[in-house]
Amino acid sequence: MLDRVIDRQCDDLHRAAEAQDPPAFLATLQELWQGTEDCDPATADAVLVRLCDLFGRLSPGLGARLAVMGGAMVENGADPAPLIDPVVAGVCDALERSAEFARAWRAVTDRRLPEPGPEDHVLLGAARVLSGPFGLLGRLGLGRRLPSPRALDLAVGWSIADDWSTAATTLLQRSAAIRAEFSRRPRLTAAVAAVEDDRPDLWCLPRLLAVLDDEPLIVVHRPAARAYAMTIGGIGDNFQLSTLLAHVLSEHVPVTIPHPSWVEAATDGPLRPEAGPIVDRFDVRDATGELIRNAGHPAEIPLLDGHRVVVLDRPSFRRTWNIGRTYPMMRPSITLDRVLSEEETRMWSSRLAPVS
Repeated sequence: MLDRVIDRQCDDLHRAAEAQDPPAFLATLQELWQGTEDCDPATADAVLVRLCDLFGRLSPGLGARLAVMGGAMVENGADPAPLIDPVVAGVCDALERSAEFARAWRAVTDRRLPEPGPEDHVLLGAARVLSGPFGLLGRLGLGRRLPSPRALDLAVGWSIADDWSTAATTLLQRSAAIRAEFSRRPRLTAAVAAVEDDRPDLWCLPRLLAVLDDEPLIVVHRPAARAYAMTIGGIGDNFQLSTLLAHVLSEHVPVTIPHPSWVEAATDGPLRPEAGPIVDRFDVRDATGELIRNAGHPAEIPLLDGHRVVVLDRPSFRRTWNIGRTYPMMRPSITLDRVLSEEETRMWSSRLAPVS
């Protein structure tokens, strides 16, 4: 049961959508946000259900603002299931328009692509009237080269891609099941790939789509001549992976145990550990002998016979970082499945390239 004020605001939101009144819709959406900013999961769940009834009645721009609000409800504990389909559809549409916008832009000018700014959001409700020479199209330089309605569609898509991406990244951090659902959408994969070079501001989206879940990992600790079969999931980058490997293996190999606050920062605690900068405990290499970039992510670790292989050596110099995980809401998993036998360890070790 919703609070009466929140229930009334949801009703007002539906009325504004039916009346096609963007200013009233945005004002009510802001009121609803303020009233639910710290709401309990049951309220967030009920609000999200009401919000998701609206997507089919809204312009892409207003839909993008609604999607951000829906993501906030997911952060407050709402079941994300009703939001998945509208967000996938919205982000695909915005990214596809963004890719076409970039192609059209390059066809008419050699200027740099514009940086989408928050000021464009106030224009979304009045998108149909912004085709004049002093409006959005005039600023983008497309009005004379493309039919005005289509040029406006592309400019709006370019403008709202960030909001749709924000909602998508919220969902992708929520669970492995949602990440698997997103990865099964070929349209989304293609849309993200089409804009990845032109929209570095959306970097979280392709990185989250590449997150590995239930991924087998062979870890060889070269100084101890021991190897381990592990399974990882929900790990955003190799900084985080390195910390978690040191934590899980600290009872098995000679390594200085990571400070508990480093481990908390890499799992579900404050992002910045109270103990100060996290100190790397290993040189982390792949099977070819190359150092694995801490700033990279596990999906970049090359496969060897279908397994990603990580080789741990003593640290050659002191490396530190301040943040325990890139994605605050994504909970990692790392399990030590078994200690490999001496024979298995020799087999994997024999296939490793020497350190150059």
